[in-house]
Amino acid sequence: MGKPRTLLGFGIFCVLFIGPSMHAQVVSNDPARIRQTFMYLTWDLKGDSTDATVSEWVLPVSGMLPLAENTELRYYTSLAGAKTSSKKFDRDLSGLTDTRLQVTRSLADDRFLVSLGVSVPTGQKKLNRDQFEVLRVLSAEQFNFPLKTFGEGLGVYSEVLGVTETGSWILGAGAGALYSGSYKPADNDVSYRPGIRLYLTGSAQLATDETDRTNFRFDGVAMLAGTDEANDKKVFRDGPQVDLSASGTRRFDPWSTGVDLRTILRGKDKRLSDKGILAIEQHASSGNEFRGTVRLGRAISDNVAGQVDVSTKFVTANSYPKKDPAYEGTASLYGVGGQISGRLSDHASAGLGLRKWFGHTNAGGQTEALDLNGWEIAQHVTITF
Repeated sequence: MGKPRTLLGFGIFCVLFIGPSMHAQVVSNDPARIRQTFMYLTWDLKGDSTDATVSEWVLPVSGMLPLAENTELRYYTSLAGAKTSSKKFDRDLSGLTDTRLQVTRSLADDRFLVSLGVSVPTGQKKLNRDQFEVLRVLSAEQFNFPLKTFGEGLGVYSEVLGVTETGSWILGAGAGALYSGSYKPADNDVSYRPGIRLYLTGSAQLATDETDRTNFRFDGVAMLAGTDEANDKKVFRDGPQVDLSASGTRRFDPWSTGVDLRTILRGKDKRLSDKGILAIEQHASSGNEFRGTVRLGRAISDNVAGQVDVSTKFVTANSYPKKDPAYEGTASLYGVGGQISGRLSDHASAGLGLRKWFGHTNAGGQTEALDLNGWEIAQHVTITF
């Protein structure tokens, strides 16, 4: 119910979406733009007693609108749908998701930024039992679904960011907070309010220009959570989380190569004990994640480029004993994909990608081992004004 991964994802979205850009500037007064994206991901799950299909599609619209000099409005909303099916059941969930609006203001020659955002509760809530079962599958980390919840309460997000140059590096740091209002996630009239989330962010990027052939970037986000409440009773508190990523790109025209690495570390949660009070759990209930991608790209023409990549993802087992019902086993994913992207005109660009996934999950305390096979399709169009 606490949805720690969803909220961490919102924090990363806010920070990286408006993060440090070149020449130690937070924003660069870009022209207005709108971006339409489509993503579809489907998985076949097979085990000794499991033969099921899980899929999700997401159709987001996002963009940026200048409001005044050094002031911008960024927005995001989407339609989405998910489905789980087998010979025994057929469940689905679809509709509009929550809408995000964020106003940013840069100061001191674009070296500082203050921001205030709101997540408007336009998404799906008061879900029935079958719809909750769909969300439970979407939240499983091994499936890589882009959207893990369809709607929550009113959220308010604020942050402060700053950048500076030292030698050949651009350094950035920031702090933010997310407050979420109460909402009714299920049709049982229980009112749920996630605790406040605090974020600390940092980044380091090698200062380059169009003539440089090598680029490196490092990013980190740490999250601390307050206590979630259900009907005004304290019921849960997410453990601390740290999200670290590193990327590097090397160009040797018309080719380019790159490597992306990411790790997500999760601490122990606080849950209601047998005595009816919050207590830190004895074992961490969620495993850590490690991801890696190797990229190879080539410029096909002045306006078109292609790329192929190989990806891997590994989710560690949680720290519960293997015989405990709360134990979750490891998961391993491997992907091979490609994409093509380019400019359609002076004001429009587009891209299309396809990826094949396969993997395996080991048995948990209440789940059997599964073989995973999936396909991912992604498309985007960006228009500037």
